[in-house]
Amino acid sequence: MAIAPISNDNIKVGYISEDDGYVKGKSIAQANSYEALNPGTTYIFLNGDNKVEYLSIDEVNQLTSKNLLRTDPCKVGPQPCPPPTLEFYGGGGVGAEANPVVDRQGNLLAADLVNGGFGYETPPFVTVVDPCRSGNGAVLNTEIKDGIVVRIIINETGTGYLPPKASAPQYPAILQLSEVRVDNPGINYDCGKDEIVIEPANGTQLSYVCEPFGKISKVKVLRAGNFTELPNIRMNTTTGVNASFTPVFDVVRDPLPVEPVAKDIVQVFDLVGLNINGYVGGKEYYGNVYFKNGAKFAGTSTKSGTNIRVFESREASISGVNVPVARTVRQDQTIRSSTPSIETETVTAEPSITQPSTYVSPSPSPSPAPAPAPSPSPSPSPSPSPTPPPSPPPSGGGGYGGY
Repeated sequence: MAIAPISNDNIKVGYISEDDGYVKGKSIAQANSYEALNPGTTYIFLNGDNKVEYLSIDEVNQLTSKNLLRTDPCKVGPQPCPPPTLEFYGGGGVGAEANPVVDRQGNLLAADLVNGGFGYETPPFVTVVDPCRSGNGAVLNTEIKDGIVVRIIINETGTGYLPPKASAPQYPAILQLSEVRVDNPGINYDCGKDEIVIEPANGTQLSYVCEPFGKISKVKVLRAGNFTELPNIRMNTTTGVNASFTPVFDVVRDPLPVEPVAKDIVQVFDLVGLNINGYVGGKEYYGNVYFKNGAKFAGTSTKSGTNIRVFESREASISGVNVPVARTVRQDQTIRSSTPSIETETVTAEPSITQPSTYVSPSPSPSPAPAPAPSPSPSPSPSPSPTPPPSPPPSGGGGYGGY
């Protein structure tokens, strides 16, 4: 039987409706009809690489059958085995993306949620896709809030997965223990005597809560440590049995200003493709940024941020002097096209990138004073309105972004 060629009739898009939630499977003509009643709608398109694109109606009308094809379908030779990928399906939504975090022993420790997507009515399932079938056994769950995936829980880490190679795209992160979940409460523990133990501890301190019959109902994280491999959590007891626990980690990209030691750092394989928010000390910076007096710093605000400068180029981050640059900024992350803008900063050179540079507003050179006029002084005229100060530059996007 002949295979029908791909045509523009196969192009389907979706959108988010306030009444119906995530609506999908609409043709280009149907999208234009909806746009006439709902101007400015963002449309959702799944391209041939199985990637979600967010389009305006003009971009929808520019789609052709080529957008349904893979960008590189001709890789016929042997390919190196990559780390596993994470694919979300079900739940009624679209767009969730995450990068896997694999330790040296091949355990899937965590998932860095880059994009929470939207439109999910129930928590989506996550499949761990290992092209070379070297690993197996990982089990992941998701949590949603207001239609967005907000957390990924690794219930089973599996084994045998490949960590990223040195030549693969990746970014630094730390895994900080945020929670310990009780999988099985066990029974017959001596709650006034037995101790909960985590190995290696890495500075972590835990406590637990008991129920009748010596059952462990809850574990509290009193002090969180950083981990690069899966810890073992157990009860030190002579009477209790069967309690089991699952550690949950927060993935902290670009761990500034935590300044962890090198052994605390893990490398995350960048499958999604994070946006670089600048450079610090000659290295790419993917974390959050905020602006102060026109200068960019690592962090989220002037209160909780840092004094670590984030520069627009690698060279500037080494020299400590920013120069005006032209940079494309994504004004609206829900639209594929971006609006170019020019971001300029004039700062004084400084010996250390860990201290904020002084922002200097450019001022015109003074012009010579005109010679006094022989005519009598005119009557005073009203003072001109003061020139409004320049608008601050647009704030950079956060690392979770991705979305």
